[in-house]
Amino acid sequence: MLKRRQSWGVAMGVSTSILLTSVLTTIGMSGGALVTYAAEEQTKSISQEEAIQAAKKWVTIPADYKLERASFLDAKRDPFSGTSSWRIAWEDTKSNRIMVTIDAASSKLLQYSYYRDKVNTTASQKKLSSEQALSIAEEFLQRVTTSEERQKLSKPNEFGPLYPYFFQQQTIHHFSFTRMENEIPFLENGFQIVLDQEGQLTSFSREWYDGKLPVATQMISAEEGKKLLMEQTKPSLLLVNQRDVLRGGDSSADPYMLIYRFEENDPQFVDAISGKVVNAAGTEAVERKIQPLGTTVAKNKGEERIITKDEAQKIAEQVIKKLPGSYRFEGSYGSGSSTGADGIRRQNWDFSFTPLQTKTDSEERLELTISDRGELMGYEAREGARFRDRGRKFSTVVPWSKAEASAIQLVKTLYADRLGEIYLLPAPTEDEQKQLIERGESYGVRFGWLKDGVTIQSMYTEVIVDPETGEAEGLRSPWDDLPAYATEKSLKATIDHTKANQIMQKQKEFRLTYYQPQYTSYGFPSQPKEPLLIYRYVGDEGVVDAVSGQWVSYAEAEKNRQPQDIDEHPQKAALEFAVRMDLLTAKDGKLEPDKAVTRGEMAQILTSLTNRYEFRNLGMFYEDDEEQTYQFTDVDMKNAYYPAIQKAIRYGIIAKEGKTFNPDRAVTRIEAAEMLARLFGYGSLLEKTDIFITPYTDLQKKQVPAVALVNAKGILSGKSPTAFNPNESLTRAEVAQLVQTLYEQTQKK
Repeated sequence: MLKRRQSWGVAMGVSTSILLTSVLTTIGMSGGALVTYAAEEQTKSISQEEAIQAAKKWVTIPADYKLERASFLDAKRDPFSGTSSWRIAWEDTKSNRIMVTIDAASSKLLQYSYYRDKVNTTASQKKLSSEQALSIAEEFLQRVTTSEERQKLSKPNEFGPLYPYFFQQQTIHHFSFTRMENEIPFLENGFQIVLDQEGQLTSFSREWYDGKLPVATQMISAEEGKKLLMEQTKPSLLLVNQRDVLRGGDSSADPYMLIYRFEENDPQFVDAISGKVVNAAGTEAVERKIQPLGTTVAKNKGEERIITKDEAQKIAEQVIKKLPGSYRFEGSYGSGSSTGADGIRRQNWDFSFTPLQTKTDSEERLELTISDRGELMGYEAREGARFRDRGRKFSTVVPWSKAEASAIQLVKTLYADRLGEIYLLPAPTEDEQKQLIERGESYGVRFGWLKDGVTIQSMYTEVIVDPETGEAEGLRSPWDDLPAYATEKSLKATIDHTKANQIMQKQKEFRLTYYQPQYTSYGFPSQPKEPLLIYRYVGDEGVVDAVSGQWVSYAEAEKNRQPQDIDEHPQKAALEFAVRMDLLTAKDGKLEPDKAVTRGEMAQILTSLTNRYEFRNLGMFYEDDEEQTYQFTDVDMKNAYYPAIQKAIRYGIIAKEGKTFNPDRAVTRIEAAEMLARLFGYGSLLEKTDIFITPYTDLQKKQVPAVALVNAKGILSGKSPTAFNPNESLTRAEVAQLVQTLYEQTQKK
């Protein structure tokens, strides 16, 4: 039996009042899915008013917050939790928001989240110690939990975060209290509390399964469990975007990493009672070999470029020839664009075709969507078929296998030249298929994408199939574009999955634990899954770098994102503010505050500000469909700053002039002033050299408007009363001070 250390319930004997009164008015959480479970479906429910009163019992809702929404979710509509709940939201006039989830049967607080738009720009002066923060967390926990629950809790953070991918940032205090049963940790159960650097709670979550747990008798031995984990568990080899894995990364490096990590269907745990190796869904894991649909691979087109609408039409006319029958081109009946998280704008056009064999006047158009990168992004044989229907009533349905066969045939037809890059993803379980039909949804058959034979994380194409006819009616591919050029170089793994498994296990501790099986990516169970008793390795979360063979710790990566070289810097508060706003990022713990900011970095910082705040007179200027996006010869689509620079062009922050941008050259003070003036929407005034004056004698006449405008804003002043030093570079500390001042001004307004 595992030796249990002193629990939180035993260890806690403190009485705290530090900041508690002010904290309780602003308690909240930043995210996390509700997964509080009940033993059986509950029949009674409190009313909306009772739920509101229960919420106010647990937390304080400020008087200026008005009830914005209250919705009831019964257990059948929320099969992940298995319990009915009230979800209530309050909002103030500044869009600050409080959200509470109350158990509809017990009135317990399940979740509480608080989002405030205001960011404290001088937070470094008000930081709490870890001890103070823990005292606040413990007293709040004592307020919203029972003594019986607390007696079953581990010490804070004894077993790591309740949510595996929660990043513990230096600027917040995070505490997870893990549930202990029979001296065995239940890692997916317990309570999580997060406080910000000022001591305000920003997150509370309750995860508690109320049903019966497996009894720890007649188990296989720990030695046998450890042997099975070594021999039969197998992590997946994946190509991933390092920013998705590490929430950051070196912007100058290739953004993609080759890693080993356990995915939902991988064999990764051992059921301690049955001795079976199971996956994340808690079902017996069967190793699944990825088999591409064919051998063809897209030819390298050389340097990727953006095409015109006319070029896209020619591609559509070639694609339509792959389909059986003959079609007449009807023209383009629509277009669209999107700007992803990377800031890149992607244009696409819909081209319509009518089958020539049609004998009626009814519209039987077929539509193809082509992106401005020249890729087929969508197919539609029925209007709206690219998006899964909901609420339909089916008289009869075909088996999933027939839908799969229809989807495979369509993919083989449309992507005949890329079948070596596409593979069929696992089908939903029979229970999940049943749930799809009961909700009146079409089948969605999914296909993953490969790069050099390696799975690309979270990238798939979905074919929509009518459950009644079994016909594939629609197709949609990732709007972030298909992965032919996911990375310009081929990454080769230097270790196999066995070695990767050994590296993972070396970083963790072998344990017997309770486990709450997770729902799959289809995510529609008919009822909550029962917990298991399993052997697994627990501890530091991370991945194995398949190229270097090194362990990459999430916690260590996050620690390295926090600056360790600014404690004595005069602009420390501004630098910390810029880091919290994700405008500046430390690398290996170094922010290098006195390093010059490049032109590419400046474009990235200013466009990031537009994601958070609305600037008066600043509008996005889209090119006409026929017009090519403005390009600089030294910033191609593989450049790390390409997205930011393109966005800055569309917003008018960067002028459409010149052939080169010089993204890696240090930005000068005058260049920064011009970008800022354009950010404020004053681009049209920069040529008005006769209507502005400044006290600075070192400016050229054409430089005066920009400096006068930003100087009047109090954003960027001269180095002395008479000298602006226009050709001098800006340091990271100076830019941090600039954006902090800019933010404070927006808050005053």
